[in-house]
Amino acid sequence: MLTLRKTLITAGCLMAVASFSHAGSDWLTGTPTEQLKTLAELQPGVGTVMIEYSHRFATMYYAAKGGNWGMADYQLKEMREIQEVGETTRPARAPMLKSFESSYLDTLAAAIKVKDWKKFNTTFHATLEGCNGCHTANGFGFIKYELPKSSPSPTSNKP
Repeated sequence: MLTLRKTLITAGCLMAVASFSHAGSDWLTGTPTEQLKTLAELQPGVGTVMIEYSHRFATMYYAAKGGNWGMADYQLKEMREIQEVGETTRPARAPMLKSFESSYLDTLAAAIKVKDWKKFNTTFHATLEGCNGCHTANGFGFIKYELPKSSPSPTSNKP
């Protein structure tokens, strides 16, 4: 329900922006329905979503490793939200993404909640393997996520 509400709010905002920005531009033409379709086609696919997802995944790891459990929890929350974008914009991928969330992200959340580095580290690496297995299962076996040697985030990974 929350995703549907977000989608409707986003669609309304897009239409408002389209109406306002259309005055000085010729790129967005047609009826409001046609304009909305054009804007919908511009929304990111799963590949684009995964760029942010992988950044937050690594940041979460290094935050937990540094003992900044609040940051780790925040990154996981943001991963779930960006995943919802992929589920919404590419509904055929939604069942797989939701399954990944319940199979892996929920266990990461549990480890973060109890601030257990050993449990988190084990779960994180299982999740990483799950990511790569998902890529392979969906015909993208050439995409192999590897944890970067340091945090990709300029934010503090220490509490």
